[in-house]
Amino acid sequence: MIYAFGAQNYFSFREGMSASFQLSAKVPVSVSQGRRISTVLGIKGGNASGKTNILKGLAFLQEFISDSFSLEDGDGLGFDTYFGIKDESNFFIDFKVGDVRYLYELTATPFSVVREALYKKLQRKTLIVERLEDVIVERSNEFKSLDFILLKSNASLISTAVKYKIKDLPIDFLNIVEYFGNMSGNVTRVGVVPDESMFKRDTASAFYYKVDRAFEFAKNIIKNSDLGIIDIQIQKNELSAGKVQYVPMFLHKVGKSNDTRFLTAFDQSSGTMALYRRLAMYWMVLEDGGVLVMDEFDQNCHPMLLPSLIKLFTDKETNPKGAQFIFTAHNADIIDELGKYRTILVSKEDGESYSYRLDEIPGDLIRNDRSIAALYREGKIGGVPKL
Repeated sequence: MIYAFGAQNYFSFREGMSASFQLSAKVPVSVSQGRRISTVLGIKGGNASGKTNILKGLAFLQEFISDSFSLEDGDGLGFDTYFGIKDESNFFIDFKVGDVRYLYELTATPFSVVREALYKKLQRKTLIVERLEDVIVERSNEFKSLDFILLKSNASLISTAVKYKIKDLPIDFLNIVEYFGNMSGNVTRVGVVPDESMFKRDTASAFYYKVDRAFEFAKNIIKNSDLGIIDIQIQKNELSAGKVQYVPMFLHKVGKSNDTRFLTAFDQSSGTMALYRRLAMYWMVLEDGGVLVMDEFDQNCHPMLLPSLIKLFTDKETNPKGAQFIFTAHNADIIDELGKYRTILVSKEDGESYSYRLDEIPGDLIRNDRSIAALYREGKIGGVPKL
């Protein structure tokens, strides 16, 4: 579970940005559901304000921590500084795996690590390991086996240690890599993945065909979304050379009679098929207790459907493992669904982005009995495009 993450001198954020899921005791129970860490966080702002860069920052940390050892020598880490300035960039992520809370810190240039550190946060903050460039300068005794690994300038210590498969290494690093492996979505460290290639219709159908619970999950949501679909079936077709094709067929009611007709995926709207594909990811993240990162999650989706998708993560019955959902959206009404404790606004001035969570705005402008979306549209709380 993520508590907070952030970056400084990262793409359009020069002074820095941070995103916090933490909820204080002052947050109403109707919002917190008794949790001290939110399971949803929405990001709003004008076009090119820097919203996606926040998600890219999280995706960068996920990929760098868990899989950067796969980078070739000389490859960049996968980020850029504010307008290419030569200063170092700083990153952090505060997260929990199982019963252990960690703080990870990274200082880097776009091509090499300057400093990297991992702390455990139990009764107090305790350093596990710290590196400066390619040398480990501090480590706890239980991690002495790290003395025998060769560090790469463009790879994380955690990813490197796991790839070396060191026998005497405590389980922490492997648990961290597995946790970040459960992060999914349409955002990578270098940008947004097109919806069609993120989870194609064929691969989603193959997944649904093999995992009944996921298929029932997706069918129930689609049938309840007033799309005219009363059932979905998946046909398994044997092709030449041993290949298999999975074809979804959507059953529609015809008129006021009890007559029904099957239609193919090509006869469905782009919104229906986007929902069909994406629900496979939603189910996997909820099942694993992972993190879903989605840019413009409201794209091709009716506004009245958005609250029900968010509720999948806020409701403890559908999200017993505390999976988290962080997203950007253009729909303004979504702010009222999230409230001030779960909404980050992003603005840009003179080419520099800055962000803030709505409960950081002083005074009583934002109240629980007033529509926040109305204030947003009027430009009173920032984060709107200047037209």
